[in-house]
Amino acid sequence: RDMRIAVVGGMGAVAREVAVQAMEAGHFVSWHLYPSHTLEDPSLESDYTQVLRIVRGAWDDEQQYMAALSTCDAVVVVLDQRYTKPEQFVPIQRLVQRSMRSHGLERIVLVTAHGSGDSNRQLDWMHWARFNVNQALHSLSIASGLLCWSVAAQYSAQEAVLAADASLKYTVLRPATVTDGPATGTYLASPTHVFGGYISAADVADCALKALSHEMDISQAFSLAYSSRVA
Repeated sequence: RDMRIAVVGGMGAVAREVAVQAMEAGHFVSWHLYPSHTLEDPSLESDYTQVLRIVRGAWDDEQQYMAALSTCDAVVVVLDQRYTKPEQFVPIQRLVQRSMRSHGLERIVLVTAHGSGDSNRQLDWMHWARFNVNQALHSLSIASGLLCWSVAAQYSAQEAVLAADASLKYTVLRPATVTDGPATGTYLASPTHVFGGYISAADVADCALKALSHEMDISQAFSLAYSSRVA
């Protein structure tokens, strides 16, 4: 059935793909953008005028999250490190969940990254070592925000905030390295595998929409990639 989906993630590649694919599938999209964000394709607003609502607000403006989630059935949160500072991940997640409770919404898909949460045990040895060393540095506030893996700590914290909210029906997607490319539908979504690899933003979005449409396992986290390779 057609849904009304709130997309929180600004101009990140996966967020854009979720919004466009959802609209092409006939769903209504309420897309939360920052005031400074400019659509790369301005024709989106005119081409999808019947199924697109753009709500602009600062990352910490709770009223604009409330507006973005209004009348929606489900939420997809996909924060991109290029557009979101490390210290903003958890507060944004809390604001979204508070807005969901205010609107009586239950269904949410959260996109983080492979290596977050308990999937750090599924990394190959090189990435596992880098991940854990930099996790330790991050926890000690040494070079906080400067190391690329410090973002994984924020993704893990996001997941923890979500899992602690018993009122929500959630699915967590943890893509491997996100690249350009088309939606192929040939990716692996596994709660126990994926040691590395890559996946296109289009396929991550495809999986997010399938999770909503088919009620992909509730309270589960899945790592995404085109293959699962042995560590």
